[in-house]
Amino acid sequence: MSELTDKEVADYLKDNPGFFEDRDNLLMKLRIPHRNKGAISLVEKQLDVIRDRQRKTRRQLNEFVQAAEENKEIFDKSRRLVLALIEANRGTDFFDALEKGLKKDFGCKAYSLVVFGKRPRQINHFTSRVTADSARSYVGALMRARHPTLGVLRPGEQDFLFRHQSEKVKSAAVLSVKERNKQLALLAIGHGDAHYFSPEMDTLFLGFIADVLAKLLPRHLPR
Repeated sequence: MSELTDKEVADYLKDNPGFFEDRDNLLMKLRIPHRNKGAISLVEKQLDVIRDRQRKTRRQLNEFVQAAEENKEIFDKSRRLVLALIEANRGTDFFDALEKGLKKDFGCKAYSLVVFGKRPRQINHFTSRVTADSARSYVGALMRARHPTLGVLRPGEQDFLFRHQSEKVKSAAVLSVKERNKQLALLAIGHGDAHYFSPEMDTLFLGFIADVLAKLLPRHLPR
């Protein structure tokens, strides 16, 4: 009679999970190598596996809770900003609300709104209008992006967007503002923390802010 292979034993135990029922003596005799404890019983091994799974489950649960709390915080900030933008009746109120939200709620060290149009103009201290052609050589990749760009920008992109505030920015979020595939503007938000904006972040709320700006911005721009 040929000896059983490891695979055959494993397959049998998989097919017969109740094999060790009423075989307590056999169960206690089985010894399994353990990295720290030497040889342990199968029961001890099962307990270790259960504890490891519990620790992993608790860790995952904590991560879910943390992510939910962070998302709620971002949602609340986005909600306040959007409502303030909707309530603004004049251009000055609109840009003031945008700056307040970015500076106070999002804790931004620098921010810039670059609007694309035929007549270049400095609209206020953080909003300027430039031609799309002149901007493409500096931020063409950001203009083509379908979703908000998060993380560390190229030096040329960062200098173009933030100008004299560029040195303060360690990470940034750049939102492409489009209406029916028409490029209206780029909103750049800079932060002093290199990890504040990262490519792994969810862009749902930032994308929503870009959509709101696309609807409201044209009515507040000077002719």
